[in-house]
Amino acid sequence: MKSMKYFLLVLLTLMGAHYVEARPVTLVTLGNSLTAGDGDDGIGGGYPTRLVSKLQTANPGSVLLQFGISGDTTTDLINKQLTPAVAALNAAPSANRKIALVWIGSNDFFGFYNYTITEAWCSGMGLEACENSEFGASADNASTILAALQATGAALYIALLDDQSKRPVITEPALRAATFPNISDEYAARMATHLSAYNSRVQAHADTYGAQTVDFFNTTIFEAPATLSDDGNHPSGAGYDAITDIWHNAVTGSSPSSSSIVPNSH
Repeated sequence: MKSMKYFLLVLLTLMGAHYVEARPVTLVTLGNSLTAGDGDDGIGGGYPTRLVSKLQTANPGSVLLQFGISGDTTTDLINKQLTPAVAALNAAPSANRKIALVWIGSNDFFGFYNYTITEAWCSGMGLEACENSEFGASADNASTILAALQATGAALYIALLDDQSKRPVITEPALRAATFPNISDEYAARMATHLSAYNSRVQAHADTYGAQTVDFFNTTIFEAPATLSDDGNHPSGAGYDAITDIWHNAVTGSSPSSSSIVPNSH
């Protein structure tokens, strides 16, 4: 048994990976409805419950502490989720590997183009200036979030947002009229442009704090009917299955079906 373990460790080293033996994971998730599991018509609980279940297979004793709240923006996360999340990570057993996952920002965009843009103070600034100010602040909130989480010693992962202008809730007129009636075609196009800039800025903050980014921009989960709920906005159970695989691959650094150990923090 010892020789086999030694062989596996040598093999992983030769492959350029830096791994530790499997140990329990304290998994902390922060975000909005996509983390809270809205639209999940499967097992319920969205991706966090599925992810911790996968981790428990290879890492017995792993636990989930889920702080995501439907409707939250980046500022809401700082004000409502960050302090208890940091406390939970600091209270984690010393034998556990600590992982923090952050997926936030979509409500900043939907809220801006459906509500904020109609407010006098924003109109007074001019559209482009207001966009740059608000979305710059949203992206820079990632720095505040990551700095606080980094101080706990957790491995950090933060999502890059999908192109929300491609979700059916925007592309299908009836859904858009019912959900975001103030988002015009022009605003949808501007949303796409600013989402790309937002992701670039979040990537820069992630690099600063040693966080790994998890790419949802280059997926079709939020465009395909097979992975979306009827609202055209939130994932279905099948969508959360796919999302879980993406997060799992990120935190294990290997294919979701083959991982038996969790990589060491970077």
